[in-house]
Amino acid sequence: MNCWNIMTAVRVIFCIKKKQRKGDLVKNRLLIIWLTCIAVITITGCTSPTPAQNQYRLNLQTKAVKAETGKCRQKTLKVERSFGDKLYMSLKMYYVEGKYAQYSYAQSRWAQTPNDALTYAVTEYLRAMNLFKSVQSADSKTKNDYRLEINIEDFMQYFDENEKNSFVNVVITCNLVDEASHKTVATKTFHFKQKTLSDDAKGGVIALSNALDEILKECGLWLQGVCLDK
Repeated sequence: MNCWNIMTAVRVIFCIKKKQRKGDLVKNRLLIIWLTCIAVITITGCTSPTPAQNQYRLNLQTKAVKAETGKCRQKTLKVERSFGDKLYMSLKMYYVEGKYAQYSYAQSRWAQTPNDALTYAVTEYLRAMNLFKSVQSADSKTKNDYRLEINIEDFMQYFDENEKNSFVNVVITCNLVDEASHKTVATKTFHFKQKTLSDDAKGGVIALSNALDEILKECGLWLQGVCLDK
């Protein structure tokens, strides 16, 4: 074999190797793309979208009856922020099952914490009654004659152990305090229990709203009686 033939053979072999390398690169790239697609499809199939949470707020229907007389008409009142267990200061909606188990709804939550919702409801109701000269919110910095302290002792939906029947229980204690002497003028605990129309979060919210409506009425009548006795 002469030198020309040898050189020609070398060139042919080099070209074949080069084509093989290019072919391998293309195959590798295609393999990577294919594996990437499989991984994306697998991850997408395994990951389910998180369902949106339902947000609920108390819907109060009670209309305050305006007080015509009373010794508090020239006095001012500040409604302090409601206090109680930390779960009433959370947007999570808790419920009790049986005697001991306590859970929170996975797909339902409060739009406003129960303690803030209760504070607002009491403030607006007492303003509408016109029992006091003015009713200030918890954030007010003005000096007032009285303050109303609200303790949430229970504000919960309860289920039996089979989760077939539920009711709500609301227990709230109110203290009327003289700001000048810092002494308690009057105190009263309000109780209300009601069966839910449906055994779910929505049924609990409706029943809690109805229960709070009744307690607002009782609280208004109680304060009206305190003002008449003063």
